[in-house]
Formats: sequence, C-alpha cells, structure tokens
Amino acid sequence: MLYILTALKCEASALAGLPGEVVITGVGGCAISTISKIALTPNDFVLNVGICAGQEPGKGYLINQVISAVTGRRFYPDILFESGADEMSITTSDKVVTEVEEGMLYDMESSLVCDSVLKVIPPSNLAIYKVVSDSGNKFPTKNEVTQLIREHIDEIKKIAELLTEGGAATKYEFLPESIFEELRLTQYMRNELKDLEHYCAAAGREDELIALIDKMRGQERIPVKDKKAGREVLDEIYSYLR
Repeated sequence: MLYILTALKCEASALAGLPGEVVITGVGGCAISTISKIALTPNDFVLNVGICAGQEPGKGYLINQVISAVTGRRFYPDILFESGADEMSITTSDKVVTEVEEGMLYDMESSLVCDSVLKVIPPSNLAIYKVVSDSGNKFPTKNEVTQLIREHIDEIKKIAELLTEGGAATKYEFLPESIFEELRLTQYMRNELKDLEHYCAAAGREDELIALIDKMRGQERIPVKDKKAGREVLDEIYSYLR
C-alpha cells in the first residue's frame, strides 16, 4: 500500500488521481499523531509531498537527507530509483523559518514523518518530494499552494510509481539483537542506533559499523556498565560514521 502524506488540505487537493491513499497529517507535531493511526506494515510505501522554504520558489526536489533542527538527528531516504529529479537536503524546524541558507530547504514535517514511519518501513520504501513555495519572507495563499503542487503532479506521479515498483530490495538490519542490551540503550538511543544501522546498510558501510563495535568490545568498552556509558559509546559511533 502506498500512503501519500501531506500536511495541508490545499496540498492534498492537487493530488487527486494519484495511486495510493492521500493522508492529510496536519502541520508540525500534529503529523506524529496522525501517522500513528495509520496501520503501516513493513511492506508499505510512504511518499511525503508538500511545500517548503528555499531560495528558488517553484522548484521541486527529491529529498536525500532530512535534518531535525530540534534534535540534530539525520534521516536518509534510500533512493534506489532514477527519477531525474534534482535532490537536496531539508531541515525540519519547529518554528517558521524567515531566512533561508543557500543549498538548503526548510519545512516543519519531514523529520517527524521520517521518525514515525522509519520505525516500521525500510528507508527504501520512503520518498520525500518538496516544492519551494517561498524564501521565508512571503508566504503563499492556499490557492497558490495548490497550484504549485499541481505544476509538479507529473513528477510526483512518476516518483510514486518508481517507488512502489522498486520494492524493498535491501536488508537493513544486520546487527545482532544482543548489542542493544550490551549498550543498555534507552528506547530513544535504540532508535538512534537503528537509524545508524539503516544508514550503514544503505551506504554500504555495514563492515565499518561492525568493525567499530568489535574494536570497542576488544577495548572492554562494550558491554557498558550503565546507560551513561552507553550514551558515550553511541555518540562516538555516531561521530565516526557521520
């Protein structure tokens, strides 16, 4: 099943006729509650479509990296298909952005979508397409938003078809379950390590992560004595791999 997630009703109104089910998540934190009510399975697909702030209004981008301005976490949709669309990173903020940096996009939902859906589906089953609506100083009307999305509908449809045709071909979980116990991770830290695991699988760096863990085990830093030590080890792993 393909779920097309969009924050605003005026965005969704331009998506009629696309394959899959269009779900209006609401803005910002509202998205988490809405997504939690979707009965996602590991075989489902998610396409997040919406507007964002950037330096080139009217331009559309396939998102290859999502950064949370609040937590610092990074997410990497694993784009296994060739769509021809330009790719860009996006930063999710909990506040309206009024100034944009060159080479960066901004919105209020992408990292929340990633954090929610990547607990269930693999990164190859997620795609994010954003259309620049403004540069932070002049916000579009509802009608203008609908028109912006409509102008990109062919590209969005193409991405939806390529996403669902590709399927989940990559195995993303390769770490032994025991490592989560050895590091005495909280649920939040467990999710962080899962993100790293998915990233390494997508980037072909599985051996690096396993070698690093084995090295720390040889140094008797793993297993850890408490959650604080687990936090320190996880931060070091994160710093090395990113």
